[in-house]
Order: sequence, then C-alpha cells, then structure tokens
Amino acid sequence: MKIKNIVFRVDSGKGVGWGHIIRCFALAQRFKEKNYNISFIVRPHLNNISHILTKNGFNVFYLKNKKYYWKEDAIQTKNIIENIDNIDWLVVDNYGLDVRWEKFVRSNVKKLMVIDDMTLRTHECDLLLDQNYYKNPNKLYSKFISKKSKILIGPKFALIRNNFYEKRKKLKLRNGKINRILISFGGSDNTYEILKVVYAITELDNKKINIDLLLPNPNKNYLKIQKLLSNFTNITIHYQNLDVAGLMINADLAVGAGGSSNWERCCLGLPSIVSISGKNQLQLTKELEKKGCIINLGMSKKISSKNYTDIIKNLDKFTLNKMSKNGLKLVDGKGTLRVVREMLNFQ
Repeated sequence: MKIKNIVFRVDSGKGVGWGHIIRCFALAQRFKEKNYNISFIVRPHLNNISHILTKNGFNVFYLKNKKYYWKEDAIQTKNIIENIDNIDWLVVDNYGLDVRWEKFVRSNVKKLMVIDDMTLRTHECDLLLDQNYYKNPNKLYSKFISKKSKILIGPKFALIRNNFYEKRKKLKLRNGKINRILISFGGSDNTYEILKVVYAITELDNKKINIDLLLPNPNKNYLKIQKLLSNFTNITIHYQNLDVAGLMINADLAVGAGGSSNWERCCLGLPSIVSISGKNQLQLTKELEKKGCIINLGMSKKISSKNYTDIIKNLDKFTLNKMSKNGLKLVDGKGTLRVVREMLNFQ
C-alpha cells in the first residue's frame, strides 16, 4: 500500500505533550525517510514544542482554541484534514481525546491509528499501539476495541528515534562505574524533582562525577538551579537538547521520570533511578522494576532529596550492570521500524 499522506493529531504542550511529540516524531521521521508527506495537527499551548516539527521539515497545522473540548477539537481537525488529499493514516496520540472524537473524524481518513497506554479506554480505530510492558497483555483491550482492530502491544513496538537505534549499534558495555549522571524529567516537573536531585547531588562527596542536567522546556526554577549550581564545575545544564541519545550513551546512570523515556534509556542500556509523576506511569514503572531494568523510588510527591542522595550513594556495580543488561534485552530499538512495517502492510 502506497501511503501519500500521514497526519498526526498529537498533544504539543508542556508536560505529557513532550513524550507524545517525541514518540510521534520518531514514527514520522521513519516515514519521511521514505519520502512520505507528514503533517502534524497541534494546539498553540504555552511553551509549545512544535517548533521541533517545523525545524525538521514537517507540516504543522494549529487548532484555534487552547482548551480540550473534544467536539470543537474534532470539528477543527476535520476541517484541516478535509483539505489534505489521500490521507492513508491519521495517527492520534492524545490523552485528552477519546472514542467520541475518533468516531467523528474516522470517515475522513482511510485508516485511523491510536497510540495510547491507558488501557481502560474505549477506542474506535483500525490499529492501536500500546508500547508499555505488561505481564499478561492479551486480554487488556478485548472489551474496549473492535475485534477487527489490530493491536500492537509491548516494548517490541516502542517508538524509538533513529539516532538512538544508530548509537545503540556503537554502544560499549558499561563497566558499572558512575562517572557521569544524566538528570532529565521530560517536559513536566510538577513536584520539583529536578531541584530535589540537584540538592541531592550537592550532598555527594565525589565531585569527580560529571552531571548533565537536561531542561526540555522553559523552567520557572531555571535561574534558581543556575545559581545553586554556579560553583559546581562538574555540572552542565542543557536546554532543549534534542541529542538526548548522545547524553545517554555517555552517561553511566540516569535519574528521571517514569514515562516513555524509559524505552530510550533501556534501548541504550542506561541504568535508571525513576520516580512516578502520574498514575498512568504507575503500572509500567512497577513492571520495569520487576524486570530489573530500573530502580523505582515510587510517587514523586513522596520522595525527598535525601532519598535520591541515599540511593545514588548505595548503588553497586552488580546492580548497575544488571539493569543495563536487562534494559538492552527488553528494548532493541527496532520498534519504530516494526510499527512502520505494520502500517505499510495493513489490510
């Protein structure tokens, strides 16, 4: 099947929008390599990160209002896609939209794909992708989507960007020593985890450890963090650095949130200390803990700076090596290629 146009309706604001944009970007990137036309439909949120899309040559259409009223969203989306010829796939990755929205716009496209990881939601789609790890995934969606719909479940289909896949090929086995730590909490940090970890690091005795601090969105604590770290020559602040793969491959340990970044860290065998910022991350984080891929500190609102300090101080080579190997085994970086193949061969 020759695809002429693929359209993504994706959240683009701060918080969950960062993860949605990045995983859809990974999929769009692969189709762009095959010379397909890619368009994104987003909302003009404050701190919108959709400039990443335009910078990489994708078409971006903006909806008018900023609030999530599904009917208005669906009408505006429909008006946009009616002016795009031969849409073979409309890909929806947005927690704020549901089955009502999907039914409203479905007649305007050939195929509808939904990316979701909130399993108790009904969907009207042809293809559903949930890249999360589940111990018993087979019956998760049986009551929520049509029997005619195809389901792709698990990190086998994790949407990993191409640069992660390429860097994995050159990855050297980690030796279990901590010489560099990467701190990244995605686009949302409502419980000030970055500040907690920064305070924790200032308590570490070993100042030979290099720190990369990644701030993807304008952060209200940015100046405070800069001032706090001004005397630490071993800490580098990165602002909206898209080469996260480069930072990860050079790190020996990551500290971050329990969202889709888990798959990127696993893909590069990067041991991780993870906090949970939302209920949708709870089950996944627990499963990855059981698989020995991460250290789960629990809900972020209950974590103190001292918790981070203590766990970093007490890490040993055996634990770090085990996490690295388990992550590499779970995520091979080929998930995006598999999803592309499924879409191209869909009947």
